[in-house]
Amino acid sequence: QKILQGQTSHILLEKFQIGDKLRISKFLSSKNIGSRKDIEKLIMEKRISLNGIIITTPITFVDETDLIYLDNKLINTKQKFKILKYYKPVGFITSHKKQDKRPIIFENLPAKYRNFKTAGRLDYNSEGLLILSTNGEVTRKLELPKNKFQRKYEVTISGDFKNENLKMISLGIKIKNILYKPFKYSIKSHTKNSVILELILIEGKNREIRKLMEYIKLKVTKLKRIEYGPFKLNELKPGEIHSATKPEINNYLNNTGI
Repeated sequence: QKILQGQTSHILLEKFQIGDKLRISKFLSSKNIGSRKDIEKLIMEKRISLNGIIITTPITFVDETDLIYLDNKLINTKQKFKILKYYKPVGFITSHKKQDKRPIIFENLPAKYRNFKTAGRLDYNSEGLLILSTNGEVTRKLELPKNKFQRKYEVTISGDFKNENLKMISLGIKIKNILYKPFKYSIKSHTKNSVILELILIEGKNREIRKLMEYIKLKVTKLKRIEYGPFKLNELKPGEIHSATKPEINNYLNNTGI
């Protein structure tokens, strides 16, 4: 069957959201009930009901006012969410699923955190602050570029350091058809063999800092995120996970309206 021109994008949008209502798999996933695939499997098994009626299709839209049951037990969709700060050590992949033989962060965390959502990916060789939450909206809003949450990094580099080169790329630059936005920086120490920088980025593209340094022929030997928006690493040690502080959470809520 042919779809009338101009209707395609509208139909695709309705698959995920109608007005303020979300597709049930996305809604329940954001509430830490399980992954979207988990929810869709439960629906196919006819184990989820909506306002007293068993649903048989994942193309069902809900919001906070709906009563959703799993195995005849009401799901508390208004539960308070948690925001945690985790110091990701070097040598772990930021992912829920294994990609290769390298360990993922959830193998380094207690099982109770397995369904938590993450904000702010750090690559295998990077370390520092990751934000985890039971609410997918918390992590999504942290990552949205329009919310302009700053990411602060402590970066150790080696090579022939020239401040004029760093200043040039800090104004924004295009590398291999990828546009990197301007960033702020300060030099914390400068010795013959290495330089320690503090960098502040608004959005973090994949391996952004490493690619920027590589462009000016410098090598990153250590990369640690120390702040993400209002959340600070502070005295957290590698592998430790703590609740965010009340002032940090209030600051975040004031800027997002969640």
